[in-house]
Amino acid sequence: MPDHATAKTTTQIALLLPLSGRLADAGETIRDGFMAAHFAQKSAVRPSIRIYDAAGEAGSVFRKALDEGANFVVGPLGKEGVAAIRALADGKVPILALNHLADGEAAPKRFYQFALAPEDEARQIAGYALQRGQKTGALLVPAGEWGNRVRQAFSSAFAAGGGYLASSESYPVDTTDFSDILTPLLGFEESQKRYRTVSSLVGGNLVFTPRRRDDLEFIFFAGQPVHARLVRPQLKFHYAGDLPMYATSDIHDPRAASNQDLEGVSFLEIPWLVSEAEPIAELRESVRQLWPGDGRRNGRLFALGHDARNLVDHLHSGDLAEHLDGLTGALSLTPEHRIRRTLQWAIFGPDGIAHPQPSDRD
Repeated sequence: MPDHATAKTTTQIALLLPLSGRLADAGETIRDGFMAAHFAQKSAVRPSIRIYDAAGEAGSVFRKALDEGANFVVGPLGKEGVAAIRALADGKVPILALNHLADGEAAPKRFYQFALAPEDEARQIAGYALQRGQKTGALLVPAGEWGNRVRQAFSSAFAAGGGYLASSESYPVDTTDFSDILTPLLGFEESQKRYRTVSSLVGGNLVFTPRRRDDLEFIFFAGQPVHARLVRPQLKFHYAGDLPMYATSDIHDPRAASNQDLEGVSFLEIPWLVSEAEPIAELRESVRQLWPGDGRRNGRLFALGHDARNLVDHLHSGDLAEHLDGLTGALSLTPEHRIRRTLQWAIFGPDGIAHPQPSDRD
């Protein structure tokens, strides 16, 4: 692994998180995941940890952490904070930022980036479809910057593998009726044009059943459960209920009642939320006992913090050449110093509960 830390041992970790302000809940949850992983290690080899509130000016907090002896920095969380410490990074102390730099901005030496990026999921879904010989698909994403990122990542990866994105539509987040969006997505416009042409030629109304385009092999949906619950039955109404539907992890609400009408939808999810492997299941139960009734510790940000702590050791020693099995996925390092996540495939049952898909579909 290139540019790993030269020091043999991390003796003091600085954890920079927003612990006040609007992101305080997120910061506290990441902190708890980080500390849970930290205290799972043997006390004889554990470095010291200093936690800093980086809700304000991250650059000054970063300088303070270095002045107080940090030889590994984790954080901050916000993009502005990450950009601020990137400008101060000189390569002497490794940094694991909990967000990404802007596209096209090169990472300095020993500056690593780890985030729950939807682009990782979009690229994995593209590969999933291609591996199954599905070369023609349709894409439905929310309008805005997040949806555009998903669209770009998926379309680039899908095209690079020989896939053809037949249609791509975006929807406003306040959409409740998807009919006007699904009509072009599924290719009904061509069927309607043919009907109007034939009708004008014969000079009267005809019995007409609209047909969607017949080359679509799957639909990739990105969005929240509230939108998925609307889209899924409307796809069936529009003669597309037989198409496989793949989705990002955002579709999954751990509360089964929120996943009604999603039976059969395949989606990516972090192992922390769906894995039945014994180590993860045991840790999940321990967390529930430590924080009863607090669902934040059972979520994605806790897993992010947990993995961040374990990444410190691997990045410092330079042994992330293959991958690290984490709570947020199988983690590997890209040439751009980004931590890439490969998530687990899951599928919704009739009760709304998510179940891991068989390994032969991974």
